[in-house]
Amino acid sequence: MNNDNIIIGQRIRRIRSFQKLSREKLAEKANISTQFLADIETGKKGMTVSTLKKLCGALCVSADSIIFGTEADSADDNLNAMLDSVPEDKKDELAEIIQMIIRYNN
Repeated sequence: MNNDNIIIGQRIRRIRSFQKLSREKLAEKANISTQFLADIETGKKGMTVSTLKKLCGALCVSADSIIFGTEADSADDNLNAMLDSVPEDKKDELAEIIQMIIRYNN
């Protein structure tokens, strides 16, 4: 097994666990098989850039956080990835919701 695959798989598993996602749910969100995700997480298999993009989108994290383990910007990356995934026609509604949350917390 490739050491990089093991480290990257551990990062994916840690992020998945932190987000309280089952392997099945993440595999479904990323449109990959559960067995393939298990093989990635255990370092048995590597992945293509296409699969990495799918996992980043499903986990709302940057590729840097998975490949390099950068944690410093992960909160901003998570938020940016989530905002980028919102359809354009729903961004105004999201802005209103965020404003309501800010007003509620102030």
